[in-house]
Amino acid sequence: MTRSPRATTAQIVVEILEELAKHTDREHGLTAAEIAQAIDVNEKTVRNHLRAFEAMTPLGRKVGHLDRADLAYAESADPRPGWYIEPVFDTAQMRLLTDGAMLSRPDGEYLRDLIAKIYSFAGRSGQLRGLNSLDTPKNYNTEFLNNIEQLNDAIEHERAITFRYCTYDVHGDLVPRRRSDGTVREYRADPYHLMYKNNMYYLVCHMHVYEGLSYLHVERLRDLRVDGTDHSISHRLDDFSDVPGEPFDIVRHMAQRPYPVKGPAVEIRMRVRGTLEPLYDWFEDATVTRIGDADGAPADAEYEVRVTANEKATLWWALQYADSRDIEILQPASLRRALHDVGAHLASTYATHVAHDTAVAHDAPQRPAA
Repeated sequence: MTRSPRATTAQIVVEILEELAKHTDREHGLTAAEIAQAIDVNEKTVRNHLRAFEAMTPLGRKVGHLDRADLAYAESADPRPGWYIEPVFDTAQMRLLTDGAMLSRPDGEYLRDLIAKIYSFAGRSGQLRGLNSLDTPKNYNTEFLNNIEQLNDAIEHERAITFRYCTYDVHGDLVPRRRSDGTVREYRADPYHLMYKNNMYYLVCHMHVYEGLSYLHVERLRDLRVDGTDHSISHRLDDFSDVPGEPFDIVRHMAQRPYPVKGPAVEIRMRVRGTLEPLYDWFEDATVTRIGDADGAPADAEYEVRVTANEKATLWWALQYADSRDIEILQPASLRRALHDVGAHLASTYATHVAHDTAVAHDAPQRPAA
């Protein structure tokens, strides 16, 4: 039985597009007959509309027909020829959005719903494999998405914020920071910028109890409240500019800190041997000059490197590659001294242990040769 002739063309068009959006993607199509049966209209009518869609790109999305030859290299287990509509997101964009949702640590049920919507926009034809067993982080923050919305509003309207900030207890759970008398600490800050870095979502702000900028993990904010009055912040971001009178460059500021920490950025000179991956993975704007034998093997190459970066952040960066012995800080002297002091502390801390382990190994009975 076909639909009543009273059904308008607009209704039929909308229902055809809905069927395509719900059940098709680049590897799964529907025949005109399947669509006609689903929406209860004549197959010829459906086919005419599909051909019109193919020429007009409705809603900015391509409508086309998948032949078996188009599916020769399909990745899905059940590719299906037929008519399809191009998804809003391609697979790479869907993966990026899904990973971002996972890293934001929202509530588990909310996360499933959010990823399901991302999949639908990517035209996955309801193939939400794995979502029922989706692993969520131990310390997910049920307030996270609401906090993001409030922080965006506070930043746009220059409104100060009040909040509690969490740290870890002995069980690895996030709990609010407390004063020495046991009461929960509450902070007030001027929010400036939200930025993703090192697998963390940071709020760049000025906490009123401290000087300079702070870099807070957004997922650790609790009980966030935003002032109802615009321009209630005590300092603007430009007040912290490295060059007085010039606008604060937040992108450059964060690029100069492989780890977000307080303090100015200075010129740092170093020598790097072998691969430059540890350098460019962390410092995008490094200036590099190859020294020594320019025709030598890459593994033996030496480079003189200059970066503008925060000293403490560079100290932490250099220490994580210390075992390779391929990075040597040349300037400033203060950073060389900091590395020396850390090395001396490590040597002092572990000297007794190493001596003991060496003695035990020396005194252990030797097995006779086979």
